[in-house]
Amino acid sequence: MSFEELRSEVHETYMENYVAGFKNNDVTLIDKMVKYPIAYIKNGTVTMCDSYPIDPKSLKEEKGWDHSVEWKFEVTAVNDSEAHAVASAVRCRIDGSRIESVHGFYAFTKTVDGWKMYAVADTTF
Repeated sequence: MSFEELRSEVHETYMENYVAGFKNNDVTLIDKMVKYPIAYIKNGTVTMCDSYPIDPKSLKEEKGWDHSVEWKFEVTAVNDSEAHAVASAVRCRIDGSRIESVHGFYAFTKTVDGWKMYAVADTTF
């Protein structure tokens, strides 16, 4: 497969499972694209998690997050067996006011079941 075809596969997996899972507060969708345990990298530590470490519903309630703007997702490196991607967005309240910016890094591996995320790191600012 070409770089563009592989990149498209990873992008499609992310959109169909991760983005849809966050929008609908459905961790079971996110679970479809995660290889557990997943490494969660945050504040200088790596934690191996047997369930997805970020709960969309709780995060939305905690922050008053309604929607995101200026969303970007880019597969920065990909071959037949692994991929790296970055995403960024601005989280907003229902009135459109800014809460924070978020930037994430994701590592994927290609399995017999498709692309699976095995590491995630996020930073808010």
